[in-house]
Amino acid sequence: MEPRQRDPQTLQNLLRAAYQQLLERQPYQHEKAGELEKIEQDFLRGRIGIKRLVRQIGGSRLYRQLFFSAGCNTRCVEQAFKHFLGRAPASREEVAAYHNILVRQGFQAMVNAFIDSEEYRHQFGNDHLPHPRQRLSGHPPLAYLLTNQMHRRHELGMQGSPLLHSLAAMEVGIP
Repeated sequence: MEPRQRDPQTLQNLLRAAYQQLLERQPYQHEKAGELEKIEQDFLRGRIGIKRLVRQIGGSRLYRQLFFSAGCNTRCVEQAFKHFLGRAPASREEVAAYHNILVRQGFQAMVNAFIDSEEYRHQFGNDHLPHPRQRLSGHPPLAYLLTNQMHRRHELGMQGSPLLHSLAAMEVGIP
């Protein structure tokens, strides 16, 4: 399927928004050299659409370095929920399912599972960037609190409250 035609300024704005959502910041110039530079060029020239842009940034060495290599697998999965689905995990079963993919099939398989999920397709399709959103009805109160905290931390660039981290760990069954 052919990516939608957009003017250059719109493409630049979408690229900046994609970096902000996925990396939680704009990459430094030296971080763009090579892999991200090619991804940018392909996107700005219309060779790839938004969904592929998200997949490639999510699978990049920089994303892996920022959110996978630096922490534990569970934290990586939690961050991926925020980056790719715009929300905190709603249950320990959700975390366990993606954690299982990460451990058994690898990092890229986990990224692909988020992007190829029915929820991603329904919420964002091929032409919309993931963005912070809330799922309030039918979910436990802790999921609501965690989603709000994740978005707040994302906006402020903070690590979050140790108390909420321990509550989250208890909710998903981590000692």
